Amino acid sequence: MNNAVTVFAPASVGNLGPGFDVLGMALSGMGDTLTAAHRSKPGIIIKKITGDNGQLPTEATENTAGIAAQAVLDHLKIKEGMSIILHKDIPGTGLGSSAASAVAGAFAANQLFGAPLPKAALIPFAAIAEEKVSGALFLDNVGPSLMGGVTWNNPFTQEVVSLGYIESALIIIATPDFRVLTKDARSVLPKSVPMSDFIFNMTQASMISWAIAKKDLKHFGRAIQDRMAEPARAPLIKGFDDVKKAALDAGALGCSISGAGSTIFAVADDKTLAENVSEIMKKRFLDHGVKAQTRVTTMDLKGARVVPPA
Repeated sequence: MNNAVTVFAPASVGNLGPGFDVLGMALSGMGDTLTAAHRSKPGIIIKKITGDNGQLPTEATENTAGIAAQAVLDHLKIKEGMSIILHKDIPGTGLGSSAASAVAGAFAANQLFGAPLPKAALIPFAAIAEEKVSGALFLDNVGPSLMGGVTWNNPFTQEVVSLGYIESALIIIATPDFRVLTKDARSVLPKSVPMSDFIFNMTQASMISWAIAKKDLKHFGRAIQDRMAEPARAPLIKGFDDVKKAALDAGALGCSISGAGSTIFAVADDKTLAENVSEIMKKRFLDHGVKAQTRVTTMDLKGARVVPPA
């Protein structure tokens, strides 16, 4: 057992376009840093949260980090507790913020008490936390945040499979200054879809899996096309159609909504091009009266891990 441990869990892109609730990708340079310390008394205490502008609950039973951590301790039959200090560095919505907290909480609890469980075994505990705050069980953010790279995630069996990563992929993230709640984004989804759209999404999602396995960046980017969720959710993101078109016209290989939104992501294979796409997306949002943060990043290859204390 350790007296204290600091861990990092990266942000993530859910769905990856056509892979609704199934495919997810971890992102470098954004995520949750959580420091957990041992307590002799049972229970989880969240001492402080920074970086969230005061938006997140510090009550452990209402915060995904606390819920997931307690679920791990309960599973391990550990009677002691832990305190948490959480720093959020995930902008806006659509980048798996609640999932990163859940993963960080579960991973830290396991590490604090000697890491008896392998990474993959922590999936159900992070999923419990995600389901409690979102109202539905989906793993396309939990999976990549825990395992890194691109993952295939089965919400029915709670199985996560690492598909791999493409180190050269450049991911452009554009986060507008308004939020889209997951429950709202799910409420607009169609109850049924044409068979042709279902088949189209299947072809693109399976191509993404093949492209990741083969490290084929061009096929990966070009397969990011969605005819099911994206058309229904696009109206929730002011300027989306124009921003996406501008990104593709500027040379992005693919572009879609990140998770439920409001964040949009694009993929490029050249640094100069990626920086140009980033600026164009920001300007096109501004044309619609929307301020947006943009950045160019890469796939996070490691997922949740222990890091030096801040």
